[in-house]
Amino acid sequence: MDDIGICDSCGFERVEVVPVRRMYVTPEAWDTEENVEVLDDVERWCFPCRTSYPHQVL
Repeated sequence: MDDIGICDSCGFERVEVVPVRRMYVTPEAWDTEENVEVLDDVERWCFPCRTSYPHQVL
């Protein structure tokens, strides 16, 4: 459900936000395996943050 509020990622106010879980992604390299960590906390992000940063929409 979309809502109007403050983005928890960038702090932009009076913007449409949706609930997401932040993801930290470490890409695979020659000496490391890929690692994806999904945080338990629910945040509300605006469209620009959702297009720029890894996340999981709830």
